Amino acid sequence: MLLKTFKQLFNKPKIKSSAWDAAGSGRRFFHFQPELGSINNLLSQSLGHLRSRSRDMVRKNPYAANIIDTIVSNSIGIGIKPQSKARDGEFRKKVQELWLKWTDEADSSGVSDFYGLQALVCRSMIEGGECFVRLRTRKREDGLCVPLQLQVLESEHLDNK
Repeated sequence: MLLKTFKQLFNKPKIKSSAWDAAGSGRRFFHFQPELGSINNLLSQSLGHLRSRSRDMVRKNPYAANIIDTIVSNSIGIGIKPQSKARDGEFRKKVQELWLKWTDEADSSGVSDFYGLQALVCRSMIEGGECFVRLRTRKREDGLCVPLQLQVLESEHLDNK
């Protein structure tokens, strides 16, 4: 008996669970009957309530606000910074200089820069479920280095009915 117990210590354990625990039908899932259908159909009736409750929770609960801050920080960090892979060094340098100038002018409201907009988009996506970025072309007379600015629109700008 002692030898049998000793051998069992070094044997591989037998896996008794299925590959997909969530697809199981044991006692743990007896009362779990999720609704079937597309996500759009499921959300159509309650999207407004879910969104407003989510935003309210972030405003009133410091734990929820901290979770959002942590996710944004881990997802975006200091910002996604593209680099040109052009072979010509002089061209690459000019593109980089133009990019750095444009990042300061990217926000159509003039409140943030391109990297702040990235964080805002991520935060809006987590809090409200979605967010939109409008590309706003500008006139050359506006004096921008690149005649393009970005406008972040919250999901509440859409009619969900």
